[in-house]
Parts: sequence; C-alpha cells; structure tokens
Amino acid sequence: MNKLLSIVFLLTAMLALGNVSYAQRGFDDFGTEEGIRIQYRWTRHIPLAKESNAALSLRLTNEHPHPVIVSLSVRFFRDEQPMFESPENNYCLEAGQSLRGALANMRFMAEGITLDMTQQEWFSWKISEISVKQVDSCK
Repeated sequence: MNKLLSIVFLLTAMLALGNVSYAQRGFDDFGTEEGIRIQYRWTRHIPLAKESNAALSLRLTNEHPHPVIVSLSVRFFRDEQPMFESPENNYCLEAGQSLRGALANMRFMAEGITLDMTQQEWFSWKISEISVKQVDSCK
C-alpha cells in the first residue's frame, strides 16, 4: 500500500511540475522596432486541450528614456495569404516598462490553427503597422 501511494504521489508531482514548467516557458525574441523590444510566445488558447486554437502572446518593452504610445496590429498568413488581422491596438509604456500577454490585450488567437500548425512552412505571422509616439506620461 505504501509503495502504491508513493508511486501515485510521484506521478502527481511529475504532472504538476510538468505543467508548471510549461506555464513558465519564456518569450522568444522577435526584434526591436523603433526602440520597442518585441518578444513572442505561442501557446494553446486552452492549455490542456491538444486541439485548441493557437494563441500568440506578445511582450513589448520600451527601451526609450521616455514614455511612448505603441500602435500595432498582428497578421497571420496561410501560404502567404492573409487569414487574420487584428484591429490596431494602442499600448502606453513608461520608460523601461514591459507589458505582456492577455491582461495587456496582447494575446491573439489563430482561429482554426493548432499549436503544431504554427510550426508548419505554410503558416507565418508578422506585426504590421507599428508606430511609436513619444508622450509626456502614461497616466
């Protein structure tokens, strides 16, 4: 009985640690545009559902010494044909500040595209229409 409980505990711990490490996956660098560092991460819209739509999360970091408003939109392509374009989004970032993910409205779902499909040759994405404007404050 003790051996069975130990095995169940060990398996549960491994599953929990696996989910934590998945949730802690970092962002990949996309590049820097007009003094804004852009990073991204692909995840599942519903984390434990294998066939869930893919979701692109962005992280923007203001590398300017002053606050800025960043305006951008995101586009997804299938065989170089546009399949999704987000509306233009505006984000205000103080000097050195980073914003990321869904709480900052920087998560874009690829309807009908799974996480595995985002790795296929026919799928691509880009940030379009990016502009950066200096402001006095984000308040």
